[in-house]
Amino acid sequence: MYQIHTTPGFIIDSRPYGEADKILSIFTRELGLVTATARGIRLERSKLRYHAQDMSFGTFSLVRGKEFWRLTSVREERRDERLDIREERTEIRDERELVARLAFLLKRLLHGEEANSRLFDAIASAADFLDGHGSTGEQLKTLESVTVLRMLDALGYIGSGSSIDEQMRSGPITTELLESLGPKRLAMNRQINQALKESHL
Repeated sequence: MYQIHTTPGFIIDSRPYGEADKILSIFTRELGLVTATARGIRLERSKLRYHAQDMSFGTFSLVRGKEFWRLTSVREERRDERLDIREERTEIRDERELVARLAFLLKRLLHGEEANSRLFDAIASAADFLDGHGSTGEQLKTLESVTVLRMLDALGYIGSGSSIDEQMRSGPITTELLESLGPKRLAMNRQINQALKESHL
């Protein structure tokens, strides 16, 4: 009997597979990065179709196969009702572009199946803030900086002797936090650029 693993996750990207399937790259909290097939997901009648979109969060049930994991079910965790508006507003587009950049960086950083709850929580905290929450351009810039810094820190690319404080490293992201970290954004970006340079990412 197959063991079903259920875990929160974030779909980084996907590609078509066969006539109606997809292969998903899912960064999960408990299993790390997994490659999973979603059978029949491109069919109109598929129940998974609208709950397993690229750059979406959910709770995924997976079964390990010989080559890939197999997605058996998914429960979407975040649904921003503003995304249903036909005329997409600039701030929503900016938020989507931010999530896309984080997903792209995550794909560059991850190698193989290895759980990293701190890394997952860094992405999830950013998504929690964006979920149904209007943001200014300055807030989004600071949100991106603090999230990328946390991602690199979770992977050990930020040295222990760095000047970043605990507020930057962890904890829920709030409007108040972003306002307080706004003046420190330049210092955070310097740390990020240095880490990326030294790690050859």
